[in-house]
Amino acid sequence: MTNTKLRELLFFLAVLLVIIIPKGGFKIAGIPITWGYLYLGFLMLLSVFIILNRYKFTVMNKPFIAYIATLPFVIYFTIHLLINGYTGTFGNLISFYVSFVFLPLLFYIFLSSFLVKIKSAYIETILSKAVLIISIYGIFLFMYKQITGHFLEIPYITVNVADLGELDTSKFNQRGSVSKLISTYNNGNIFGVCTLMLFPVFYKNTNSKTQILLVVLALLLTLSRTVWIGLMFYFLFLYRNQLVKLVKIYLLGGLILLLLGAIIMTRYFQYGSLSGFILDSNLGGRILQIRKTNEITFFGSGVYRVIEEIVYLSIFKQFGLMGLFLFCVSFFTPIYLYLKTKNNNYCYFIGILVYLFVCLSDGCILLIPTLAFFYFITVMTFIRQNTSQ
Repeated sequence: MTNTKLRELLFFLAVLLVIIIPKGGFKIAGIPITWGYLYLGFLMLLSVFIILNRYKFTVMNKPFIAYIATLPFVIYFTIHLLINGYTGTFGNLISFYVSFVFLPLLFYIFLSSFLVKIKSAYIETILSKAVLIISIYGIFLFMYKQITGHFLEIPYITVNVADLGELDTSKFNQRGSVSKLISTYNNGNIFGVCTLMLFPVFYKNTNSKTQILLVVLALLLTLSRTVWIGLMFYFLFLYRNQLVKLVKIYLLGGLILLLLGAIIMTRYFQYGSLSGFILDSNLGGRILQIRKTNEITFFGSGVYRVIEEIVYLSIFKQFGLMGLFLFCVSFFTPIYLYLKTKNNNYCYFIGILVYLFVCLSDGCILLIPTLAFFYFITVMTFIRQNTSQ
């Protein structure tokens, strides 16, 4: 097998395990161990072996800078943790270091030089097919749940074996009497947020309007206001130059869809009042996060618990102005670097913007596999598209 085919095979396996079946796996002491993240660990070890074997290490300039930008927040968090401690589960702490230490190191330092050697067309084709697959399966599972009253669960594959039977009870997937579309992600918000990051790649590489409508339908059936707003943000950003001409059509169409969806939710799925679904006074359980802003200090307020749905506000509340500043340095540096990069990986850049936007509502930031998606599309913005390798 040639090196090119081997790299393509390794990438295909990553897409299969991280994107198509991201929740498959088991738990140890309550900590989820997924096949996708185990595979990413394998890629890390493989990369280290290759580097040591060849006695050389090539650093791509911009990914390296992006990695350096992540370190101040991690160092600040660790100092804050040592001084103030933490409450909650040990799994939340592990999740932080996996998300903010392991994943940036893996993607920015090790996998950046690996990804640059794979044809861009191959990467985008595989990603587009994966988005379509998880969307079609999500629609099937959504219909299956409504008809049978329970989810189709394949232990170790589509659901963590420790979560069997809990998709209804502990994964926050209910909207009144109807369940959100969750696909293989076990949660509607996680599926929606992750798919939104790859949607620009899918949209760019898909000519079939039917396939686009299927993915859009899957995102709408998440019944997540965060996902709906993120999808609208993408299309408004994509067509911003034609915004004056299209704004009336999109606003009218969006209003009709919103009202129609709300009427269906309230009339047939007993969600409550129409205004209660569209304008939830509790903001999906987030209102308490907003009301506690008086607890904020310059360096944070007490022990670390967990990064909640509203990412920026949660960072601000727990780590203060300094923590929020360092967090923004970590996550917004790729935008600055992209603007200084002469390539045409624009679809990945939009994916970054969409994710940073939905973090205003629900970033699912510590939940598998959200940040694996984010760091991947970030690295891809730095890579010149290639077709000859």
